[in-house]
Amino acid sequence: MKITYLDGKRLYYAFLSGAKEVIANKKELNRINLFPVADGDTGSNLSRTLSVVRSEAVKDDSLTVTLNSMGDAALRGAIGNSGIIFAQFINGLKNSIDRAESVNVSKFAQAVDNAVNYTYQGINNPVEGTILTVMKDWADSLKKLKNRSSDFAEVMEESLISASSSLENTKNQLAVLREADVVDSGAQAFVLFLEGIVGFIKTGDLKDLKINSTAKIEIAQEEEIGKETEIKYRYCTEAYLENLEIEIPELREKLSDLGDSLIVAGDRSKLRVHIHTSNPPELFIRLKKFATILDQKADNMLLQQAVKYNRKTEIAVLTDSIADLPEEYRDQHQVHLLPLNILLAGTNYLDKVTIDSKNFFDIIDEAEEYPSSAQPAVKKIEDQLNYLAEHYDSIIAITVSAKMSGTYDNLAKAVENVKKENEGLKIEVIDSKTNSGAEGLLVMEAVEQIEAGKSFEEAVSYLKSIREKLYIYVSVSDFKYMVRGGRVSPLKGKLAGFLNLKPIISIDREGNGIAFATAFSKKGNFKKIKSILEDHQNENGIKRFAVVHGDDLERAKRYLESFRELLDIEVEFLEAISPIVAMNAGRGSTAVALLEK
Repeated sequence: MKITYLDGKRLYYAFLSGAKEVIANKKELNRINLFPVADGDTGSNLSRTLSVVRSEAVKDDSLTVTLNSMGDAALRGAIGNSGIIFAQFINGLKNSIDRAESVNVSKFAQAVDNAVNYTYQGINNPVEGTILTVMKDWADSLKKLKNRSSDFAEVMEESLISASSSLENTKNQLAVLREADVVDSGAQAFVLFLEGIVGFIKTGDLKDLKINSTAKIEIAQEEEIGKETEIKYRYCTEAYLENLEIEIPELREKLSDLGDSLIVAGDRSKLRVHIHTSNPPELFIRLKKFATILDQKADNMLLQQAVKYNRKTEIAVLTDSIADLPEEYRDQHQVHLLPLNILLAGTNYLDKVTIDSKNFFDIIDEAEEYPSSAQPAVKKIEDQLNYLAEHYDSIIAITVSAKMSGTYDNLAKAVENVKKENEGLKIEVIDSKTNSGAEGLLVMEAVEQIEAGKSFEEAVSYLKSIREKLYIYVSVSDFKYMVRGGRVSPLKGKLAGFLNLKPIISIDREGNGIAFATAFSKKGNFKKIKSILEDHQNENGIKRFAVVHGDDLERAKRYLESFRELLDIEVEFLEAISPIVAMNAGRGSTAVALLEK
């Protein structure tokens, strides 16, 4: 049957068919992912992007209504380099079709050409031999074919040949692809998308859209590719914004020095920014000046690459951002981080990722409204667990005390859902019953158990058995942070300030925060903590200890030197506390965490 027009419903079903093919080939798209970095997530990112569009798009007779819903959903759901390019392309189509109920082949070809140009404009440094090139070559083919036929089925099938030829040529355009003898992953996904559309046009079978397709990509080689590819910047970082106050070219100029692979998709009312950077906090400090930040993401590409090519164990270790532990240690031992949320001045930041302790106290001291914290959403946790499930046989997740945060409960809910989709996957969520440096010490114990070859069950049993041997003692310097955070009433805070009280905060065996002792000076607190450590050493002995601090490195170093001499063991780490811990402990706080023998 000849198809001479494209309306909203036809576009909707064609999109579902194209998305189905991309999602079905997710693993192979991840495998051949080399550009812009070999972090192995192109398939996952595009699948997530298309899934959001698929679930949120409106099936309407009007092409404009359907495309508008797709464009908005694409910007909300887009992640990764290719995902955001795809979102930009869909929004380019949306902008090119002005209040049309349907279009013919000629108008569609022109709209696609406009959309490709719009996509190029969103990218700081467009690179040929990628999804961009295949989009452009496909658009050129449509422009040639529009004068030969008015039948969408015929034109789409013919144009797919050009797109497939362009895809194969990506091997010759990028050196990294030529060396590995693979096509560009994003470009392959786009061709798969077109193949799905053509398949639907030829069959018109709506029932087939609900059936999981089998992978079409022929796996030419099984060896690892891209293993030695260097990643220059740590984080694949994204922001979903609205109400941009400056022009998009100016925004790109203000961000370009932070990294590479910069893409700005959308328009000033709603847009998504993508960049590879090693400094996400600085990115969001700048963005906050010019727009409202609706959502944030920052994936550690260095860790993703290490897991893909040099995974150390079959058991993943996941911990939340309240566990204070050096980034270098997490990298070395492939510890995965689940960031909690910090709501500050109307923006939701990711603890330790898009906001760090570097300037945190200056920010909160100037803030009119004190920040608040929240556990990660269940869906966000599911996404991370599903990623780990692709690479590991089992997962041990260690959380802050369930008495202090809902993170444990949300993780447990997410685990139930993830286990349904991953048969045989073992996941254990362990309530550390502590926080900060003490939680970090438990994570170190988990790593040592796993790297020593202990089974999943043995490691879990051991970690649960030592929780009651973990202690942390926090010397609080200034009550004002606990007052502003709601942990201490203003009256008590004022009285404590008047008396110059310096409390020592600890955590009981059930995971509740408690006031452990009080002194009238920082020096007095130090003496009390030293005495407490001597008691632990005399009673059971101390296996390991760590020192953490809230913007008081010099004081923390003095703690370290004194306690190292006292205990006759080396400190495990000296680390600044996470912003969420800092909200309550405050500036000038210093703590020692320990694990008894």
